[in-house]
Amino acid sequence: MQPVESTQSLVAFVDHITTVLTIEDLRVISKALFDIGLPVGWPLSEQPGFCTAGIRLGNLNLELCAVDRQQNPLDDWLTFEPTNLESLERELVARGIAHDPFDAVVIQGNPIYTRVGLPELSVGKTAFQLCHTFYPTRTSGPIAPKNSAGIQTVTEVIVGMDAAHQQTLHHLLVPKIWTESIDFPEGPSLVVLPAEHLEIKRLEVRAENACTALKTLTAAGMSRIDEHMVQVGSLKLAVRDA
Repeated sequence: MQPVESTQSLVAFVDHITTVLTIEDLRVISKALFDIGLPVGWPLSEQPGFCTAGIRLGNLNLELCAVDRQQNPLDDWLTFEPTNLESLERELVARGIAHDPFDAVVIQGNPIYTRVGLPELSVGKTAFQLCHTFYPTRTSGPIAPKNSAGIQTVTEVIVGMDAAHQQTLHHLLVPKIWTESIDFPEGPSLVVLPAEHLEIKRLEVRAENACTALKTLTAAGMSRIDEHMVQVGSLKLAVRDA
């Protein structure tokens, strides 16, 4: 598969990152994160088979969700905002990138989002996808408002992938220059490291005081991993001083 000539990347920026929890943990941790003053990307919504809450970390939404494990085996996924939804299907076909049917969600006549899965960037417990949100979820940024954790922004989303997955991602991003760290007009950079399989390694988060932030996030229900890192679901967050 060869990338076609194009003047525009299919990816505008990294919009949100998702990690799966139990419904009990989802309720407790999302409430705790909202209570410490992190903005609501979207409030907790509980629907049959899928429950979700979006927490705004300055320039990136962290989605905590609970799913029906008989329907969804994923532990985490990364969502890109497409540059142009109208031309997206045509561009995917032209670039030879397989895609799932477009999933357009409309509630009471109002479009909420249109999502498209990418089978070539989905393996095991991790997936990447494209999704245009009509509902306003980017409620702050690029710096978070004052919050008890002192969280300011996400500088990097760090992922790992093998050569085949790197090739597919490269074709999505053409004509962007392929480098280890890929910048976008908004949101965090995407750092792509060599790995044996597709995986989301961690978020790099900046805070006024990393020690305070780590203690606050742990009190909110995240698990402390080491002196710099907490984990929620399968997702690790490395927190460092701004």
